[in-house]
Amino acid sequence: MFAALEAEFNAIVTDGRSIAEKLESLIGLHAKSAVITSYAPALTTIVEDTATNTEQKVTAILTAVGKL
Repeated sequence: MFAALEAEFNAIVTDGRSIAEKLESLIGLHAKSAVITSYAPALTTIVEDTATNTEQKVTAILTAVGKL
């Protein structure tokens, strides 16, 4: 999850855009990071729950992220 954010950060830092454009991209990246970070505890709990099957976990994850 966070590896993709790190890769995006590195791409922003090393590209040839202006500082202002890079800052705008970094602000967007921060917003993505905040959302992912807020979901992480709930998703970890769902995934690690041994009492539920895969279908139930998928339903719970989609509900947690507002897609169901």
